[in-house]
Amino acid sequence: MPRELYRTDIERIMGNTLEKEGIKAVYNFPIRCRFGYILDFAIPKFKIDIECDGEPFHPLGNDRDRKRNGYLKSRGWIILRFRGKEIRDNIQSCINKIKETIKKEVNKVRWGK
Repeated sequence: MPRELYRTDIERIMGNTLEKEGIKAVYNFPIRCRFGYILDFAIPKFKIDIECDGEPFHPLGNDRDRKRNGYLKSRGWIILRFRGKEIRDNIQSCINKIKETIKKEVNKVRWGK
């Protein structure tokens, strides 16, 4: 069954807010590699990965996420991880961080840095 049917509450909050803010992000973006990584949300144009970490499934500093982050970073991805509590309590702070990251990437493209 497609993962779309199992979207968590924090993924729904993030997805709805991204859409409302006009940020075009792809839900369940696949990374074609032997590990089969699926990004919660991706802005492929700027290689930005937005992860919604539910506390029960993503204890802080776990090995699996560290390995995944290392792999993605080595391929030029920027990883933004947001905890469930942060998404529920202050989604606007998350969105502001995403917007800042997009702005930095736009400026890199614009100024060739």
